[in-house]
Amino acid sequence: MFEKIAAFFRSIFRSLFGGAESSSRGKNSGTDRHKPNTNNDTQKELPKAEPDFPQDAHEVDKDTAAAIVVVDESEPVALEPGDDPADNIDSENPGVAAIPADTEVIDAPVITEPETPETETQPPVEEEPPVVEKPRHKARYTWCLDNGHGKRTAGKRSPKLEDGSQFFEYEFNRDIVKKIIAQLDEIGVKHFNVVPEIDIDNFLEGRVARANNLKSDLPKIYLSIHSNAFGNSGWELPSGIETWFFHNSRAGRAIARVFQKRLINKLGWKNRNLKSYPGKRQFYVLRNTSMPAVLTENGFYTNKEECKLLMKDNIRQKIADAHVEAILEIERNGL
Repeated sequence: MFEKIAAFFRSIFRSLFGGAESSSRGKNSGTDRHKPNTNNDTQKELPKAEPDFPQDAHEVDKDTAAAIVVVDESEPVALEPGDDPADNIDSENPGVAAIPADTEVIDAPVITEPETPETETQPPVEEEPPVVEKPRHKARYTWCLDNGHGKRTAGKRSPKLEDGSQFFEYEFNRDIVKKIIAQLDEIGVKHFNVVPEIDIDNFLEGRVARANNLKSDLPKIYLSIHSNAFGNSGWELPSGIETWFFHNSRAGRAIARVFQKRLINKLGWKNRNLKSYPGKRQFYVLRNTSMPAVLTENGFYTNKEECKLLMKDNIRQKIADAHVEAILEIERNGL
């Protein structure tokens, strides 16, 4: 009898206030999810990371490697209206991102000639050249910078070199992002450091949730930075640079083209082109972000010669510079 009464009151409650279950479940399936975001992202439950799914190029096994689609970055991408997340952000000037309200527009200074003294006996006074301030960069996107992995991520390190030194990917990724941020701050490009923590594991759901739930007055782009590896132990031969994108995302592929081109031009290393998975085994940060997303793999730390290069500060600076060049190209031109 008690169960019938409880069921009666539950039915009345549902009719008055609606069902309690979220209607957002299952929205991650289907075709191209990486449509331009509206910057009004709401928090929603993310799927759990599958432990047997690869999360970067190093974790791709032989059984799934055959499914990888390799694309030459020189091939053009046929973008459609709305593929660029900055499209129609400014309704009065379609195709151009709106300038944040707090952006200071600096006018060029007015330089006037000094007055000539009336007396000829007064010695001339040397004038210091006027200081001309650079106009502030007008940000077009918010760049979510993801330094993949953490100190507690298993593996992700090179074999030891002759001198006992060793490459750690978490440290490399954070150093590259740090160098990128230093330049973006100086230029005025808007950015968000997704995982500033060091003592952390892969933190896949957390890093994606942080980017998805970030409130921004500009459309967002997700950039995950890694270094590659091959095999589980010892030195291996594979080398070079590759950039991954969400398979069904035209915007993602367009962004990946720019990064791959800039990295190859800057470093001159082997070009491993653009890559993507056509199925559900795409990397977690590419398939669950609510914005266009790419993942760069910058050299192999399991290749002894390339590992030694990746540990040099001047090479790391070149890698960071190439990423900044790509970001500025997209900032200027959109997609």
